[in-house]
Amino acid sequence: MSESGVVDITILGAGPTGLAAAYYAGHRDASVRIVESLEQLGGQVAATYPEKHVYDVAGHPKIQGQKLVELCAEQGLQYGAEVVLGEEAKTLERVQAGGEELLELTTSKGGRYRSRALIVTAGHGAFEPRKLAIEDIEAWEGRGVHYVVREKALFRDLACVIVGGGDSALDWTLDLQDTARLPISLVHRRDRFRALESSVSEARRLEEQGRVRILAPGEVRRIHGDGRIEAVTVEDTATGDLHEVPCDALITLLGFHSHLGAVAEWGLELEGKRQVRVNPMTMETNLPGIFAAGDVAGYEGKITLITIGMGEAAIASNNAIAQIRGEKVQPKYSTD
Repeated sequence: MSESGVVDITILGAGPTGLAAAYYAGHRDASVRIVESLEQLGGQVAATYPEKHVYDVAGHPKIQGQKLVELCAEQGLQYGAEVVLGEEAKTLERVQAGGEELLELTTSKGGRYRSRALIVTAGHGAFEPRKLAIEDIEAWEGRGVHYVVREKALFRDLACVIVGGGDSALDWTLDLQDTARLPISLVHRRDRFRALESSVSEARRLEEQGRVRILAPGEVRRIHGDGRIEAVTVEDTATGDLHEVPCDALITLLGFHSHLGAVAEWGLELEGKRQVRVNPMTMETNLPGIFAAGDVAGYEGKITLITIGMGEAAIASNNAIAQIRGEKVQPKYSTD
């Protein structure tokens, strides 16, 4: 960082993609500042599923979310990137200073950060969980309703009902087998799941062993309990039959509502409502000097995987550096 506080690249977001961008930029001897709205490194991985296994990162057959974050931080921060936590991005303006045009980012806590380029790696932006359409569902929050699984130990010997049909629901149905009281009940409104086929097959196998109870098509209609959840009523939507299922922990994994927040007001072209449109060859947006990578970056044929985001981070960093230095884009290989 220069004496004026100016860095080459500001990275917005400290998830695996943002940390990968910091590594590639630092490897090229660029100065880096990471600005993260959460109070910790790791983005959504650390905030929502630190104990869940991640399977789509190259080089790791499977790796726990928190361990992945720790490794990404070790790699990404090795060149001395400045880290600013707990500050949400607000405005972005172009300013003239020291004979060059800079990008000036302001944050929710009054921070004012200048850089020569900006890489947005903020996932899908701010997010909040989708909730069951049950009256007064909020009254049960903190009393047995959960929207994420951060610590498996919190569910030890509890009767768990998991709601959802995607990868998170199936992953936790499998990953809590050694923690929760069995069988774990899995409720999904359709009889077909959206999750990885191998996960669904494993859940079916565990159902045959009595370790999982699959209630699909089904929907949770009522919550019962005195002070805390004790049971839920699940409707078989194919027959209309009602089943009362013992439940200490109702884990609803229905995804998140997300929005880009202030980033959407910077004049960036959007791809749908939750992504910033980029040129996949360079990861640059429609605004010069502003790049995006990871889930927040959108283009035709986009696949939202962590391992893809890491590759996009390398493309964004190398193109940002080439633009800053007025040179040809080159990766500068990291092997000896």
